[in-house]
Amino acid sequence: MGDLAPLVALLGALALVTLAMPAGVGWLRRMRLLQVVRQQGPAAHLAKEGTPTAAGVLLVPAACLAAWAVAPRDLSVLVCLAVAAGHGALGFADDWLKVVRRRPGGLWARHKLAGQLVLAVLLAGYVLAQRPEAVVAAVPFLRPHLILPPLAFVALLLVALLGSTNGANFTDGADGLLGSTGAVALGALGVLLWVEGHFGLAGVELAFAGALVGFLRWNWHPARVFMGDTGSMAVGAAFAAGGVVGGLTLYLPLLGFFFLLEVVSVMAQVFWYRRTGRRLLRMAPLHHHLELSGWGERLLVPRVLAFAAACSALGLLAYWR
Repeated sequence: MGDLAPLVALLGALALVTLAMPAGVGWLRRMRLLQVVRQQGPAAHLAKEGTPTAAGVLLVPAACLAAWAVAPRDLSVLVCLAVAAGHGALGFADDWLKVVRRRPGGLWARHKLAGQLVLAVLLAGYVLAQRPEAVVAAVPFLRPHLILPPLAFVALLLVALLGSTNGANFTDGADGLLGSTGAVALGALGVLLWVEGHFGLAGVELAFAGALVGFLRWNWHPARVFMGDTGSMAVGAAFAAGGVVGGLTLYLPLLGFFFLLEVVSVMAQVFWYRRTGRRLLRMAPLHHHLELSGWGERLLVPRVLAFAAACSALGLLAYWR
């Protein structure tokens, strides 16, 4: 299928999600996978109680199937899909415990972290097996590439993977927010990988982008379904894995800059509260602060989407510099 594989993957995932969603939403409802809204969140979100969630069980298989179908023998694709699907499984366990078992904390943090570390080892092992002495990473806006020794690469990989999965997870807190910003970030990364000649990896990113576009019809405000941690963790993992394997790890903060802001806002809120006993933001993560500052979801999502698109455009510009 050659250099058209990424486009086929995008369209295939879009078609699969579009076909699966009508019946899938009913199945989620029958399985009692219904949103539980925490009382500490914005008051406007209380109306979301009982909306079907964990639609990642539809998005993730659709994206994985579409990406695999266009590059079934590409080991790099299989590794990235395993990392994304593995994070989706961790997210589903979290969703199931929260909404069906009614355990507010969901999956214990140490169990989730252990699972993420196992998947990180898989990803690092694959990359280091290809380049055992040093890993090459492209640097935004600069011609020279960065040569990373194995330990430095593993540290960077952990930051990228944990940062992306948590960033995507935090972003999934308003109707259409992660679906739209995630599609833009994944799409931009897919374009860079496509230009680099990594057609299979580009197919992974564009398949997830296509799945999110198909999902947005159901998730745009007012949302009729949520992707849950099942989807958000897989989206973040697919983003990080594609960048790491494709040598574009240092582009991830630019292409997914809003994910980075969400993570930093939570860390800053916790740090400031522990130091002063006061909140730095009205509520963390950042998008909740913006909501409570008067934007509301109808204003929030288009504005953040425009910002995320500008950041991704900057990332593309950094590549062609």
